[in-house]
This record gives sequence, structure tokens and C-alpha cells, in this order.
Amino acid sequence: MSKLSFDGTAHTLTLQSDDGSTIKTWSAYNNVDSHATLRHINNGTYQIQDRSAPYPHTANPNGPYGSYGIIRFNVPGHPGIGVHSGRANSRHLPGPPHPTMGCIRTTDEAMKELKEHMSEHSLSTIEVRNNSGPSAAAPTLRNENRAYEGVRMVFI
Repeated sequence: MSKLSFDGTAHTLTLQSDDGSTIKTWSAYNNVDSHATLRHINNGTYQIQDRSAPYPHTANPNGPYGSYGIIRFNVPGHPGIGVHSGRANSRHLPGPPHPTMGCIRTTDEAMKELKEHMSEHSLSTIEVRNNSGPSAAAPTLRNENRAYEGVRMVFI
């Protein structure tokens, strides 16, 4: 079985083969909306619920889940957390950096490739690392400062 790895400081999502070698890496963020009950996904390894195909949602690159659904995984006390795309053309932090209600957001390209991969190789786990609140927020704030020319947004 293949697995996923998310690095909260590097803002990357990596697909790994059974032997642990990297198949592909994409941009991804765990920017959590201040209204969410989860501040960030804690470091650890989580079991994937949707092993052979993403859970479907209305396909829309600008919608909350993007064009290819969500790959849910088991975060204790927080059902429905997963990896998805969406908000590609949002006015505020478009694409992967756009805040979620606790999920990891990546690109439609990544979700398309993951969906194709999952049709032949099921996913078992996702490892979340380097995703403590302060360490994950620092690179995000630097990226926002560059994108908004000095306007600083703070995510709690």
C-alpha cells in the first residue's frame, strides 16, 4: 500500500510507494480557519478512510473541496478531516494556502494524480510531521507577507 506524508513547515504533501520511496510531491497547507474547533493536525500517523478513491463532493475547482473530492483520515475527535483541493481563485489566499476547517488543502493537480494512483494502489496512512502551530505558521506568514506586500495575516 502507498502512503501520504505531510510536512507542515515545508508545506508539502508527498505520495510514497510501499517501500517508502517518493513518487511525487505537491504544495499543501494546514491553514485552519479561526472558527474551526481544530487549530492544526497534530504530528502523528493517521489511518486513511478513503483508501481506493477520494470521497466525492460536487466538483468545482473554486468550491470548498475542489474537483476531485476528499481523502479522509481518522483524526480523533474530528470526523471529516482529510486532504482536498479547492478555492483555486479565492480573493483571499487562493489555492493550497486558503484556510480550511482543519483539513490539509493541496492543488487540483495533486488530487487528480492521487485519485488516479488510488485506482491501482490503495493508500494506508498519512504521516503528519513538523506541524506544530508555531512552526507551521512561520513559513505561512512569510509567504503571505511576500504575496500581500507587507500585509500580515495571523492565523490562530
